[in-house]
Amino acid sequence: MSLYVTRLDKLKAEIGEENLHAFLSSFKCSAEPAAEQFLKRSAIRHDSESISRTHLALGQDATGADVINGFFTLAIKCLSVEKESVSKKTFKLMNVSDNIAQAYLLGQLAKADGVERGFGREMIKQAFHTFAKGKEMFGCRVVRLDCRDSLIDYYDSCGFTFIRKNLDKELNQMVAII
Repeated sequence: MSLYVTRLDKLKAEIGEENLHAFLSSFKCSAEPAAEQFLKRSAIRHDSESISRTHLALGQDATGADVINGFFTLAIKCLSVEKESVSKKTFKLMNVSDNIAQAYLLGQLAKADGVERGFGREMIKQAFHTFAKGKEMFGCRVVRLDCRDSLIDYYDSCGFTFIRKNLDKELNQMVAII
């Protein structure tokens, strides 16, 4: 499976913000409506304010027009970790100090309706490739994400480990070590 990924800010520089808004509005993801809305309403602002970086997985439709097959958003966000919430080995690898671990955040991940099975895993691999570059330049080997209960097994199969429910008890915090 071939994956062409470009950063949102790069595409914005190439086509302009108005055209970028129009392009993003074409993305449809029935499985993750909150992620779809993030891409359409918040991604450009988050990118402009350096809150996160959105990466678009692009493809072409039957007419040869560019389409968004999926996207993922990366950021940095600390993680509160209790020693009892993870194995001793994981706790040590996380470099926890005062119950806080520095972490990269896989903040959003969504594939477009109709995109083939396995595409999400390919985007996760691409995200980890980017995180590995960050680790090489800055350190930090923890990747975190927050997900719904129904996605715990999926992310577990992608190398993440459940830590706990987040503070509002709506999402689950999971980590992976790179």
